[in-house]
Amino acid sequence: MKMKSLLLLACLAFAGTGRATMFYSGVQNIPIPVTQDGVYLRMSDGVTNTTFPANWSTEPWLNPFFGGVDIANSPLLRPIITGTDQILNLAPGTIIGSTSNFVAGESGSSTHVGNGPGQFTLGTPGIIGFAFDMSVGGPDLYGWLRIDINNTSPGTIVDWAYQTTPGASIIATQTPEPCPMILAGAGFAVSIAFLRRRVVRQ
Repeated sequence: MKMKSLLLLACLAFAGTGRATMFYSGVQNIPIPVTQDGVYLRMSDGVTNTTFPANWSTEPWLNPFFGGVDIANSPLLRPIITGTDQILNLAPGTIIGSTSNFVAGESGSSTHVGNGPGQFTLGTPGIIGFAFDMSVGGPDLYGWLRIDINNTSPGTIVDWAYQTTPGASIIATQTPEPCPMILAGAGFAVSIAFLRRRVVRQ
């Protein structure tokens, strides 16, 4: 336990040496009901709601509804779009950052599903890129969210990630790299366990 704590502290120190740090939700598989409310996801902390949140205008909310066929965004969370408001389905590896084409403010998308370029396919996970602010006037953070849209049964918010360093770009589907010190510590622990088994067997 002491070794694990020391490795964690070392990783935090390593992450703070000028490198961008990243939050990754892990696979969540949050259902998107086929209803007018759908689900509300607050990007800053992963809180979900099934009714309109009172702090919609002051927190970074994303609201996929009708299984994800329609998606609304609060003023503090701005998806990458094409045209005036159509949320774009990003290819894995797309860079999301200050030069991306984000919607200007609170908006809604209802034309993002179809067979055209950049549209989402029903039943196939796609990627939303976004910028968001933790609070009104806060700096921009960039991230991505994987969504599986359905119009006959609940869709799914699969997972998401964002850079916690203001202004740092992120690559669509990028997740944090394991800390090299934790990997080294894990390798050391495995080696010790192996040696102990050999000693017991002898």
